[in-house]
Amino acid sequence: MMKDKKFCPIKKIITIMVLLHIVLIVIGLSFATYRIYTKSFYARYSKQMESILSYVEPHIDNDDMSECARTYIESEKYKETQEFFDDFVDHYPDLHYLYIVKILDPDDPVGIRSICSANSRYEKENEPENVLHLGDGNEGWYDKDTVEKFREILNGDEDVLFLQPSKWGVDYTLARPLIDSSGYHYGVFCVDISLDELKQSLYKNMILNILLIVLLGLILMFMLLLWLNRNVIGPITLLNDKVKEYDESAHGKYDPDNLVFSQPELKVNNEIRLLSESIYKMSLNVRDYAKDNVSAEKKVEGLKGYVNRINDVAYYDPLTRVKNRAAYEKKCEDLETDIFNRVARFAIVMADINFLKKVNDKFGHDKGNEYIVGVCAILSDIFKRSPIFRVGGDEFVIILEGKDYANRDELIKTAREELAAAFANSDAEPWHRYSAAMGMAVYVQGEDESVESVFKRADEEMYEAKVSMKAQR
Repeated sequence: MMKDKKFCPIKKIITIMVLLHIVLIVIGLSFATYRIYTKSFYARYSKQMESILSYVEPHIDNDDMSECARTYIESEKYKETQEFFDDFVDHYPDLHYLYIVKILDPDDPVGIRSICSANSRYEKENEPENVLHLGDGNEGWYDKDTVEKFREILNGDEDVLFLQPSKWGVDYTLARPLIDSSGYHYGVFCVDISLDELKQSLYKNMILNILLIVLLGLILMFMLLLWLNRNVIGPITLLNDKVKEYDESAHGKYDPDNLVFSQPELKVNNEIRLLSESIYKMSLNVRDYAKDNVSAEKKVEGLKGYVNRINDVAYYDPLTRVKNRAAYEKKCEDLETDIFNRVARFAIVMADINFLKKVNDKFGHDKGNEYIVGVCAILSDIFKRSPIFRVGGDEFVIILEGKDYANRDELIKTAREELAAAFANSDAEPWHRYSAAMGMAVYVQGEDESVESVFKRADEEMYEAKVSMKAQR
């Protein structure tokens, strides 16, 4: 037999699946947004840096600047250019540096010297030691790889984007070679943006975008769950409640008209409505089938009554209305089958009425019959769940199964106590002072037992009890 799987409400399943899909969508969109936004972000800054170089370069007199780079002497045009550089960075705080550098011979340990570097007003007023002048340079500014990168750019003829490490940090740099009218490559014009600041700006914008995506995801999930609750979960729940109500109302009812399903008022027009209509039509078929059965049952009711009367005669004792010896023998056959199939679990109680002959002889058989019925009534009241068989004039057999079998010791104790109390009641009529000896035996599986052997052990215990009761009196 398959074990029933743990019940999981459809609302819980749908909520989990919707949440899972929304989370996956949010993660996917966030990743895609990060890739696309990062690429466009760097492209935007690259374009901005290129625009800055293109805007500032026309203000540079390359021949004059080339001469200043050669002699390290500031000209009037140089001073104007320096002033323009300084003013420019004050108006563009996003820039880290704007400068022109001279690349020295490979054997020069300094490697790079400043030709013209923009100095902000803040640097000039608060950090004069960081203000660069024409010819300034230090071998600790750049490593050899960076110097070689600048040399490569200087000897080229196009703009180059690269990450530039220096003593001032790592910058995102756009560099352009500068050439005078003689064709001499005298310096490299650069604009830097701090990589840390660039990343901070990028991450800030990314976080805002991701938060927006998450917010939209939550709104979408809420709207989807609201729609599902209104069009799927709610109608299914309502239909389920109606089916439960139908099951409870139809259970045990004999009127076929009570078997008609009452359809709920569904505000949807989908498969759930079709299911409700199908259940209603099925209930009509069940009602019609039940009506046909009722009609058929009425036709055979007389026959059943006749059969029941035959059974009463064949298997029931007419005096006590408990089962007779024929019924007992049929029960024994069933128990033997259970023993063969190794599923037998029973006990036999043997009860023998005491003093029946004395009551018959002294008060007559009518009182004797009343005496038998009284003993049987006590046994029937105590062993309510077990069949009782009258197998002789004063002998009864009780087959204990189920709950009576489980409580057998308590039940037989109660029976003995009630019979003893009835016999001890000296105020009662003699034929109401009931007495019986009782014995019980339990079937033991694997002991090569039969119903007959269990009966014999119960009979022996009953006989011992009868002898003991006579000895006490």
